Amino acid sequence: MTPSNILIIILSMDENKIEFYRGIRLAVVILCLFFFTHSTAIQGFLKLPDNPAIRKLPEKYRGGEIIVVTINVNPFLPAGTKIIEKVPDGWDLVAANPPLAEQPFRNMYVWKIPRKGEVLTSIKYAVSIPQGNISRKEFTGYIDIGKSIRLTISGDRHIWSE
Repeated sequence: MTPSNILIIILSMDENKIEFYRGIRLAVVILCLFFFTHSTAIQGFLKLPDNPAIRKLPEKYRGGEIIVVTINVNPFLPAGTKIIEKVPDGWDLVAANPPLAEQPFRNMYVWKIPRKGEVLTSIKYAVSIPQGNISRKEFTGYIDIGKSIRLTISGDRHIWSE
């Protein structure tokens, strides 16, 4: 049932005020359930981009070197949104632009979208790779908008050793 159908039902109700107000309460409950229980509905409601952030990794890596990872961020994400990136175990962040907002775990890093008036379009960070790494490694990342919406960072996820 769409919101316009609910409105038509409410407007076509009897003149009885009790029934009318009961219908309005029901419509509000249905609308709240529709918008706040489905992340895709919330995305549409907030007009979020399809790809809020895209990660770009180098083609290959070698143990002992430093690589730079870029995350292109859509500038229309709401202020306070968190961008959370997890690098392979044992790989250490050596530099980041902009600076980190948090580091909740050893290989997890968090940046925040600045307040209104400031725009974040790109995150670049460098990680140091320990000697002896020779397998495929995975990067994962999320975008947390408020406490109820989590989106996945798209783009490159895997990097292979030379």
